[in-house]
Amino acid sequence: MSIPRKHHYLPQFYLEGFKVEPQKGKKPHIWQIEKDGDQAFYSPAIEDTGCIRDYHTLDFTDEEPDHKAVEAQLSKLESEQATLVRAIRASKRIEASQLEPLSAFISLMRYRVPSFADHVEKSLRSVVLDSFKIMYQAGKFGTPPPELQELFDSKGIDEALQVSISNWKILSHMFEVGFAPESIGLLAEYNYHIYSAEEGSFFVTSDNPVALYHPNYDKIRPYGVGLAMKGVEITFPLTSDTLIRAGHNLEPGASTASCVEMEEFNRRTITMSERYIFASAVSTELRHRISELKSVRAGFVFDNLFHGDGSLHVSRFIPVQ
Repeated sequence: MSIPRKHHYLPQFYLEGFKVEPQKGKKPHIWQIEKDGDQAFYSPAIEDTGCIRDYHTLDFTDEEPDHKAVEAQLSKLESEQATLVRAIRASKRIEASQLEPLSAFISLMRYRVPSFADHVEKSLRSVVLDSFKIMYQAGKFGTPPPELQELFDSKGIDEALQVSISNWKILSHMFEVGFAPESIGLLAEYNYHIYSAEEGSFFVTSDNPVALYHPNYDKIRPYGVGLAMKGVEITFPLTSDTLIRAGHNLEPGASTASCVEMEEFNRRTITMSERYIFASAVSTELRHRISELKSVRAGFVFDNLFHGDGSLHVSRFIPVQ
């Protein structure tokens, strides 16, 4: 039996909430729209969407790569999450017993995506490279071989050394943060409001679906924001007709999103996206909106302030504003 190598960073059950309807053929499809360029769009099967080859592979040294362990654990978890999403979508309310699992689902969806994986990899690579440079310049390694010294002199250490971070290490950081009680606990303290889409309108999602929004970010720039910061709220499209908004200053409940609210929530989702927006339908208006926002980004930013005998690494989250 072949081992699946196509690993989904967005659960298939989640993407099915944004599938094209009516369904044509045996497999559900979804519209995938590129954020950059001319907003090319196509309609792949959901089983081929939101996935990367070997994304969840554990590659421990001196062991055969394990392509199944993480996938097996996620499969069990996603079965429970799918039941939760269906219940909230149907009832348009969040029971007290659903608050913690919903918070855990949202937290994981923030950190299991490629944009955060890239952020982790970049920061870990900088730690390794800067540690080497500091020790090298302090004379801890002695005199390097002539060939290596020539590379250092001609290209610089940053270009001469290729630092590779094992995928298992990246995964461990991603899931440790995604399952962190601090993150889940902060989300559980929020007030939740559920929005329904009017007939003929729809919410979109993306490859980075949980949006953090701050209404007055210009006043605190260039600092980043977090879930504990005053004024921060999240929006998370649950399905094409259901969206969750959460924050300390919101009125809990449920309502139908107005045209203005629909436009704003989709703006936040598009801004958070890195490469792809996913939707149940494509319109000229949607592609135009994506085009307007293609250069607008939000998310994790890593800054490396290296100064020869030391280094300062700063991670920030830049919100939608």
